[in-house]
Amino acid sequence: MRRIPLLLAALLGMTGCVRPANDAGLCIAAAPDVAALRRALLDHPETPDPVGEAGADLVIGFEAVCRA
Repeated sequence: MRRIPLLLAALLGMTGCVRPANDAGLCIAAAPDVAALRRALLDHPETPDPVGEAGADLVIGFEAVCRA
């Protein structure tokens, strides 16, 4: 009888990971930060390559998921 609540909790926890990646709330919340990152990368071309590439990947991924 004790296993049923544990199994139910595990099932509910796993279903939280199956949501679509383009959740509107997350996209709306992250949009200003991604826009600021885009502006910073464009305004500062002296940004070290590893940082710039990671930031560019983040901006591209965000736009692919949230603006599709």
